Amino acid sequence: MEKIKTHIHFKAFDQAKIMMLKAKSILIISHKNPDADSIGANLALREILEKLGKKVDSACIDPIPENCTFLSGSDSYLREINPFQYELIISVDCGGHKLLGFHEKHPELLDPNKTLLINFDHHPSNDNFGLVNIVMEKSPSTCFILYLFFNYCAWDISPNMATAMFHGLYYDTGSFMHSNTDADTLRIAGRLKALGGKHEKCVKTLFKSKKLNQLRLWGRVLERIQINADGGLISAVKNEDYKATNSKFEDLSGLIYYLNMVPDTKFTMLITEDMKGNIKGSLRTEREDINLSKIAGFLGGGGHKKAAGFTIPGRLEEKRNWTVM
Repeated sequence: MEKIKTHIHFKAFDQAKIMMLKAKSILIISHKNPDADSIGANLALREILEKLGKKVDSACIDPIPENCTFLSGSDSYLREINPFQYELIISVDCGGHKLLGFHEKHPELLDPNKTLLINFDHHPSNDNFGLVNIVMEKSPSTCFILYLFFNYCAWDISPNMATAMFHGLYYDTGSFMHSNTDADTLRIAGRLKALGGKHEKCVKTLFKSKKLNQLRLWGRVLERIQINADGGLISAVKNEDYKATNSKFEDLSGLIYYLNMVPDTKFTMLITEDMKGNIKGSLRTEREDINLSKIAGFLGGGGHKKAAGFTIPGRLEEKRNWTVM
C-alpha cells in the first residue's frame, strides 16, 4: 500500500472487497447528471470486477456526458434497471441518496434488508445511505478513492482503467487548479499516467475542445452576468437558449469554472433550466469563509464547501428593474 496522507477506511475497504468477491452479479450506479469522475470511477471499477469473473453492468438514470464517450465501455450504460437481478449494488460519486435517481422507482435500493449497497464517495453532503460507506471527504475525487482501494486490494490497473480514473481526477480538480489538489493528488495522477493513462486525451476532451454551438450558448450566459450586492456573480440559462444555439444542457459542462475566474467576487452561481422541467444550480467559490454545501442544502442539494449544486422543479423568469433619472 502506497504511503498516502489521506485517512483510509481500512475496515470498510475490507468489507467492500469481501462483498465484491462473494457477489456474482454486480450493478454500478453513477449519479444522475453524471460527470467525468462518476463515469470514470464506474468504468474503472466495472473493468476490474469483470476481470475477477463477475457479471457487471453500469447504470445511470441520465445520459453520460459527451466528454466521456471516448472512455472504454461508455457505450454500454443502462438507463433502466431491476435491482433484484444483482447480488450487489455499488454507487460511485453519489453525494447523497437522492443522486441515485433510480431510488424513486426502486426504493428497495435503500433498504438494507433487500439490497447490499456499497457507497463510494467524497462529498461532505453524503448521507451514508449504503450498507458499507466509503466516504472520504478530504479526497479530491471518487477516482482517487478507487485508486487507493485497488492498490489496497492488490488489483492491477489497466491502461483503460488508468485513463478513466485520470479523467475523473483531472475533472474534479479543475485540471489540478482547485484547492483540493495536494501532493497526493499529483502523485496518484503521475502513477495513473505511468500505468498507461492517456492524459492528453483527457485534457483535450475536458478543457481544450469546444464546439461552435457550445460557444454560442456560453456567449448568452456571459451576456447575462450580474454581480449582486453580496458579491456573488450570477448568470442563467433558459430552455430557449438551447434551442437558439442548437445546443443542450450538457454543453454547459465546464462553464462554471470560467465564471468563477472573475476576481473580487465571493462566489459564482449558474442557474439553468434543464429542458426537463427542473432548475439546476451550480455554485463555486475560492473563499474559505463560505460554505456552498450548506447553501445548496437549503434547496435539497449538496456537495463540497467550495463546489456544490442543487436541483428543484420549476422554470426561470427574467425580471428587469428600470429607473427614470
